[in-house]
Formats: sequence, structure tokens, C-alpha cells
Amino acid sequence: MNDTLENTLDHLRRKATRCKHTSVASLIVLIALYAAQFIWIAPDAHLTDNSPQWFMLAIYVIPLLLFAPGILTEQARTYAWFCFILMLYFCDTVITAFAVPHTLGYLGIAESLTVVVLFSAAMYAAKWYGLIANNGVSNRKKKNNDKDTKDPAAK
Repeated sequence: MNDTLENTLDHLRRKATRCKHTSVASLIVLIALYAAQFIWIAPDAHLTDNSPQWFMLAIYVIPLLLFAPGILTEQARTYAWFCFILMLYFCDTVITAFAVPHTLGYLGIAESLTVVVLFSAAMYAAKWYGLIANNGVSNRKKKNNDKDTKDPAAK
């Protein structure tokens, strides 16, 4: 039985590592796209008297970077919370893609696709790392087994 458990955990670790690498690569691409948007392609698009482009870039990039330590240390909860935050980024990128003409619109499409890949990889990483933490048993199965062992007379 231990061999089966180890094989299952090794398989989950390989899947989780692939998702981690995809998440990190997508995160780097997303940050690069934001840097391109705010510094090179359209530095004046978000510029007001009180907010220079580096400040706007920081507003977009710093929340993403706050999750980097948890992503690199393979924390399932970090990935799950990161997915919630990515929904806000997805809304922003879709608005940019369809409301802004020409170059920024195309950049918004690229950002949207990157966020979708990042969200998918992060969601699966949360799933796989969560299973690894529970030795391959999902929380749903764990709860059902707990109910069965607590009240055997209920059957």
C-alpha cells in the first residue's frame, strides 16, 4: 500500500511542479506585459497630474509580487487566494481589450490570455498541493470518512 501511495504522491508532485512552473512563467509574462503597457507602449494613457506611470505600474505589479513567496514555496492556500485576486486582473484586462482601441486593445487581449493561463495553472496547483498535503486524499473524502467513523449507528 505504501508503494501505491508513494506512486500517487509522486504523480501529484509532478503535476504540481508543472503547474508551479507554468504559474511562475505566466506571472513573469504578465508583469512584463504590464511593464510594456505602462512604460513603453502607452505611458501617457494612465497618466494624471498626481500619478506617474511608474506609480501605476507599481499598483498593478506589487499585489502580484506579494503572492510570489507563497507560490515559490508551494503553499496551496496562497495559490487559492491568488486565484481570487486574478479575477480582478481578468476583469481589468478584458475591459482594456475591448474598450481601448488599437495597440492597448491588443495588449489587453494578450494580458487576458496570460491571466487565463495563470489562473488555470494556479487553480490546479492549489488542487495538487492540497492533495499532497493530505497524502492524496481530498478533503471531501476525508469528511465523508470522518462521518462514517464518528457515528456507526446512524446507518
